[in-house]
Amino acid sequence: MNTNFIIVLGGLALLLLALSAISSIAQSTGSRSHKINWIALVALVPLVGWVIWWRKGPRRP
Repeated sequence: MNTNFIIVLGGLALLLLALSAISSIAQSTGSRSHKINWIALVALVPLVGWVIWWRKGPRRP
């Protein structure tokens, strides 16, 4: 398999994870400043930001 194809698929997967985290953050009940900080973290470092949001973000019942 072509390595460029794998890199592109990995990038798309990372983009989808970041977008899902940003969507979840935007819909959360936190304060506006907390939402902006979380979104900035996910946008600047997508994989790390997503993992942190997944572990520390608000829990759903």
